[in-house]
Amino acid sequence: MTEAHLLILIIIFALVISFIITLLVLNANTKKIINTNTKLVENQNTLLEQNKMQSSELEKRISEQEALKYELKEQKEKIEALQHQQEELTEQLKQSEKDKDEVTLLREQTQQHREHIELTAEMSDEELLAWIDQKMDETRLFTDSGLTLKTMAKALGLTQKRLGALFKNHPKYSNLGDYLNEKRFIYACRLLREEPHWTIEAVGAEAGFGGRRTFQTEVKRRLGITPLQYRQSQTL
Repeated sequence: MTEAHLLILIIIFALVISFIITLLVLNANTKKIINTNTKLVENQNTLLEQNKMQSSELEKRISEQEALKYELKEQKEKIEALQHQQEELTEQLKQSEKDKDEVTLLREQTQQHREHIELTAEMSDEELLAWIDQKMDETRLFTDSGLTLKTMAKALGLTQKRLGALFKNHPKYSNLGDYLNEKRFIYACRLLREEPHWTIEAVGAEAGFGGRRTFQTEVKRRLGITPLQYRQSQTL
């Protein structure tokens, strides 16, 4: 074998060794890459499992929050219902107290009315008339041109029978109308003196006379002059 052949064999052997080494290196690198990829896949699977577990836990928490939210809503509705019931009970208690107060007030008023009737029943006619005069001056009830025996008796807390008998039997007045006209006349004369800017019609109406003619007739009957003449006589 010549040197040339030997050299070729050496080169071929070297190439074969180099190829084998290269294959071994490639195989090792491939295994390393496969192992790395396997670990990456395992890590990815682990992450997926963790994400899945986290997602499941999150869904569970969301479900719990929804259940808690619904429970809170129910509790709020119950509280509102209880508050409404409490408000109704409070109103009922207030109304009950109000009814009690009204009943008590009515009882007191009834008792006072009874005592008042008993008191006036014991008065003589002169005492009762003096009492009526005082009440009429305080309230000026006589200025109501539509005042009747019934309404006057109710306003004073008297019975119609007692009030009617008082004026029917009184030596000065023949009836209630005479008494009212006297009170109106006295008040009208006062207005004629104290309110010079008022018209005669306004004075008559304020005093309780139904109209100007009625007023003038009453004044002329009692004084012999008209309301205007009376006013003029007071300014001289």
